[in-house]
Order: sequence, then C-alpha cells, then structure tokens
Amino acid sequence: MMNKFHQIRLLLAASIIALPVKAFQPPTFRRLSVLRAEGEWNGEVVEDGRIRGCIITPVSETDFTIQIDGTEADLGNFGAAVYKKITADAKTQRFQGFRPGTIPPHLMPAYKAFAMDEVARETILEAMQQNSIRPFDSARSDMLIEQVSILEKPKKGQGKGKKKKSDADSQPVDDTPAGWVTFDTMKEALTAGWEPGQTFSFVARNCKGQKVKPVETKRDVLQSLSD
Repeated sequence: MMNKFHQIRLLLAASIIALPVKAFQPPTFRRLSVLRAEGEWNGEVVEDGRIRGCIITPVSETDFTIQIDGTEADLGNFGAAVYKKITADAKTQRFQGFRPGTIPPHLMPAYKAFAMDEVARETILEAMQQNSIRPFDSARSDMLIEQVSILEKPKKGQGKGKKKKSDADSQPVDDTPAGWVTFDTMKEALTAGWEPGQTFSFVARNCKGQKVKPVETKRDVLQSLSD
C-alpha cells in the first residue's frame, strides 16, 4: 500500500502548476541558523547543540525506538517555522485559477500534514546523529511515526444566550488545564485539530542506523576533567 504521505505529495504535484521542488523542502535542524538569521524564529529546539526530551531505546544493533517530548524539544516553534517557510515559498508560485500569492484552500490541509511529517522525521534523524547513531540512507522513509500526542482543545462554553442567574451560579467553573490526547497516527492528530505552532510528542519505531563511536570534543574532555 502506498504510504499516505507519498499520496499527499502526489496530490500536491497534481494540483500545482509549475511548482518547483524547493517549495516543499522545509528547513531542518541543519538549516535552523538561516531561520534565526532571517529573524523568522527565535525558539530553542536544541540547547548547547543537543535535542532535549529525547529517549532512545535499542531494539537491535541497527533498530531503535525513539520517543520525543515535543514540549522539551520545542517542536511547536519548529513546526511553525517550517509551515511558514513552505507556505511562503508556495505563495510565490502561480496556481491555476487563483490570484498570485494565493494558495488554494483545498491544499492547506496537505501543507499542514507535510509540515508535521517533516518536523517529526527531521527531529528523529537529528536525534540519532546527536546520539552517535548514523542513520541508514532509507532511515527517513522507513521510520514509523506512532503515538502522536497533542494538547486537548479547551472545552467550549455553554450555549450562548441569556440564562437565569440561579442556573449560572449552579454551574461549576472548570479551570482544569487542557490535557494530552494520544492518537495512533499523525493523520488522526491532524483530523483532531493539530495546527502548525502547536507542540506534539510522538514515538518513532523502526529507526534504522548504525551505532558509531562518538567523537570526543574539547568540551567533553573539559567536562570529564571537571568531574
């Protein structure tokens, strides 16, 4: 069966006239310095060059399961930057039947799905490399993104209109913070209302790579001496 995100790419390709590939190449961790330089994003995805909120569990010598805490890794800001970049690029293109600078509304869900997918996969690849795991060439497409958690939407208030004072006084005020809701797939999380700019946590399975000997840096040496 064709991967759902391959289907999204085919849908976009079929719907867009003369849209270059670069319009669908959002920034990754290796290109975050460009976003900072352009002033488009000032969030912290990494601290001292390391991704936070990452748990790597070896399944075999070349297979890993990786859990990402989106709040710790600040994926909300990263996702917003990715979405802003790809939609800005898309607005420079011409879509048949639409004015210049206009993205067809029916393509927006695909852009959101693409942004979420890119953020998740690039986060995993960077996490692997920062933990001395060299991803295989097919690692990006082979990994399976599961257990996607997003913040629950705030409950809507009661129906509008005038109410008796006694009824209003009897209604308890629910000030409980929104909790996390977990879905099996990114598609379900998107359907539930995930938007670029909102953080999300997830688990990636079937992350293929080779553990390599870490390169000892000057900072590592100084750290070991201080210990």
